[in-house]
Amino acid sequence: MVFNFIIGDLMKTLMVVDPQRCSECNDCINACKKQHGVARAKKSSSIPVFCMQCHPDKAPCAKICPTGAIKKENDTLIVDEESCILCRLCMIACPIGILVIDDEKKSIQKCTLCMDSDTILPACVEACKDNVLKVFSVEDLEDLRSDSEFVHTLEEALRIYKTKI
Repeated sequence: MVFNFIIGDLMKTLMVVDPQRCSECNDCINACKKQHGVARAKKSSSIPVFCMQCHPDKAPCAKICPTGAIKKENDTLIVDEESCILCRLCMIACPIGILVIDDEKKSIQKCTLCMDSDTILPACVEACKDNVLKVFSVEDLEDLRSDSEFVHTLEEALRIYKTKI
């Protein structure tokens, strides 16, 4: 089984994506678009891709923003739509190219795992009928560490994540 990991460093959350189970239905992308007006996630080949939720002090998108429009709020990086000048430097700096333009709001948007919404789970996770997407707290990962097959995959993903930020 192959997993992709998206880690919210300050939020202490982890998005787990199992690409082998994805049916390419686009329900996650459509739910995100419905929730936020624009899909903050994208499909790469057949799997959904989300913001890596980099640490605010290390996030390339926040570091390069000339107006400080990408900033920490409630332990996650958000886009201050009023400050965004659509220079697109954050889109270039993002290591996975996941920031998107919201033409209606005239600003950049990024995944916040719906932390800026009134939902309990991210809209994409709720919409995924194939259970491809899962959100864990970092504390919950201790339970998974007892699974020896999972431990190696997790440690490798964390190593890769730390080298990219």
